[in-house]
This record gives sequence, structure tokens and C-alpha cells, in this order.
Amino acid sequence: MKQLSLFEDPLPKEKLPTNLTTNRHHIHKWYNFIAGFSPEFVSKCIQNAELKADEIIIDPFAGLSTTLVQANLEGVCSVGFEAHPFFYDISLAKIFPPKHPQQVKDIETFCQSLDPYERNLTNIWETSALTFLEKLIPESELPILASAIIAEDRLSPDRRSLYRLILSRVLELTAHSQTDGIYKAPTTQKSSLPYHDAVRKVCAQIQDDIDVIGNSFKSSAKLHLMSSEKMLPLANESVSICITSPPYLNNFDFAEMTRMQLYFWRYASSWKEITERVRRRLIVNTTTAPTDLKRNQHLFSESLSKCFRSEIQPLVEALKQQKQLRKGKKDYYLLLYPYFAQMQSVIRELKRVLRPQSPVHLVVADAALYGVHIQTDKLLAQLMQENGFQVLKIETLRARGSRWLLEKRQGTEKGLGEFHIYARRI
Repeated sequence: MKQLSLFEDPLPKEKLPTNLTTNRHHIHKWYNFIAGFSPEFVSKCIQNAELKADEIIIDPFAGLSTTLVQANLEGVCSVGFEAHPFFYDISLAKIFPPKHPQQVKDIETFCQSLDPYERNLTNIWETSALTFLEKLIPESELPILASAIIAEDRLSPDRRSLYRLILSRVLELTAHSQTDGIYKAPTTQKSSLPYHDAVRKVCAQIQDDIDVIGNSFKSSAKLHLMSSEKMLPLANESVSICITSPPYLNNFDFAEMTRMQLYFWRYASSWKEITERVRRRLIVNTTTAPTDLKRNQHLFSESLSKCFRSEIQPLVEALKQQKQLRKGKKDYYLLLYPYFAQMQSVIRELKRVLRPQSPVHLVVADAALYGVHIQTDKLLAQLMQENGFQVLKIETLRARGSRWLLEKRQGTEKGLGEFHIYARRI
């Protein structure tokens, strides 16, 4: 195995764990996500591995499939797991892109031919979902978007993932509410494109990409809509390298961030349904996770080693103390045992499916909940060492968190960062 040297990459290393370069890259730019890492990071890891023709990359937290898309572009087989249903559906359009611009043109013509829905919009969305959407989308645009939802059933199944990606981009462009940080803020305004202009803009970008890449590659990716805590579709020792970034333990709610899309596409119609249909599938990293998961502390803690529990227990107690000092505030102390126990399950599955000596590249961040510093990078590295991996290096990629510094929010003296854990399956 060659020694990985990310420092030599022409892209500044502080950009490697970010999505800041996504818009430079074909297909990646069709839909990206603030929590994603860069295609350059994936490419560097692939090049370093010197994979043979029959070897496979795995990403247990595929997200919007940066790893799988980049593997396609570089002619490498890949497999991913994604439990968030919206991310999964959008990913399908990116890992199985159309081969001809006419396929995009056909969807554009279809979208432009639709007439606004003329009946009551509560026939399309439940009242609670519609109330939320009305705060984000101009009243003039919702009827045509409602027609677009109904019209999806008229398309053949092989066109629906691309259609859903295009309409999701159109939804974002028609919205007049800004994304404040990571969540949609109904009170923060931005410019809004009319539906037909938005369709034209999104389809033109995708057609331009298809004109360039055409049939230059064959998709060799598989994506599973399920948690990677149990990778049942994969045989023992069947994959050769892992490139991934798990959810950070920083109270980032992936379900809330996609609330507009979840309501719009009717994955859920209320806050409660989002919790049951989406959050329950995901690794516990936010206080909005299902209560029964957070309360099952004993079960999760018992699955961890005595040594690891001794590392976690002081952090849990410190967070519990902060909760008492800040009455009515967040119960962060309930997140640690579920998060690390679930991550341990994923790590053990990776041990099972990876071939011996396979490299693992994991991008993760630490956290400072209520000012209690949780060194997630070191704790995950410890879990990996306890479960069959040799940790070769933990490299700081960038400092982070400065944009969130407020007087009321405590940080850490050392500051926060994003890290690259480079390990090898023993």
C-alpha cells in the first residue's frame, strides 16, 4: 500500500472535506449537499489504492453518492448504503445518468407541458405539510409544482429518478426562502425563479454535462436503501477499500435539513412522520432522534467495551450536568452511547466485508456540545482499533466552527476541526 499524501494534491487540503468544489465537476454538481466531501478527496483515495479490475469501493454513508459517482467516472466498481430516502432517490439519478441529451430534453418538454393544478392543494399535501410549503414557495408556483408531483406516475420507472432530481432542483429555485446555515428559514428571503424558467435552467445544465460525458463511462455502482449497521447484501471479504464520511456528532439534523423535500415528495407529512420514517433509520446524532432510541442508554452502552465506556462516561456526566444548569435545554448527554454503539456496528460490518489489508478513509469532525469537547475522531479511531483495524494516521484537514461562534455558544480552547482517519483492515 502506497503512503497517502494529501498534502501534494493541488487542491488545498482544507477544501478536501467540503463540498466547495462540487460545482466544478460533471454529475456531482447536479445536486450536492453542504455536509458532503469533495470529489478530489475520493479521487485521491482511489488513485492511492491502485485497485484491480475486480475490486470494489464501499461507502456505508453514501449521502448524495459522491464516492459512487466518482468511482463511476474513474471506471471503478462501487457499492453504497444510504438510509435517507430522499438522498437515495436523488443518488440513483446521479449514479445512473442518462446517456443522451435527448432524454433530458424529453423530461424538460414534459415538465413545460404541465398545467397548474386547479383543485384544492390539500388533495396533494396534508394540511401540516402544505402550511410549511406555503411559507417557502410562492403561492403562484405551488399549483404547477403540484401537477408535477401527480405527473410523475405517467413516466416510465427508468426516468423517474432523473425527473425527481430535476424537480427537486426546480423546487429549490422556486423557493423564496433562504437556507440559513443548514436549515430553511421561512422568514429569510432570497430571489425566486418562476417554475418554467427554473425547469429550463436545470435541464440546460444537465444536458450540457451529458453532451460532454456522453457514453464515456459505464455505471458500475450499486446503492442500497438501508442502514449500514447490517450490510446483508454483501458477502464476507467482498470489497477492497472504504471511502466515507459518517454523520458528525454535532446535532446536525439531516431530516430537518431536507424537510421541504420530504414534505414536497410526500415521504412524510408531519414532524412526527419525519421522525418515524426518516430519523429512525439514521445514526443517532441529533436530539430530535426518536425518544425510545435515546432512552435506551443501557442497551447501547453495554454493546461497547468497558474501556470505551470509561472514555465516554465522563463526557455523558459533563453533558448531563450542563443540561441541569441550562434547564429546558438540549439533552445532548443521551446522544453519545447510541451514536458510538451504532458506529461500532458499522465498523464491525466493515471488518466483515472488507478484504484483509484494505484501506479505510474516513472524514469526521469533533464537536463541542455545551462546550464539552467530544473528540469524535480519536474515539472513532479507538473503536476501529478495538474492532479489527490498524489506525495509520489521523490528519487534521481544516479548522471549523468559527462561523458558529456566539457569546451564548461555548466552543473549545483548541477549536474544532475536520479530520481524515486513515486505517487498514487487519
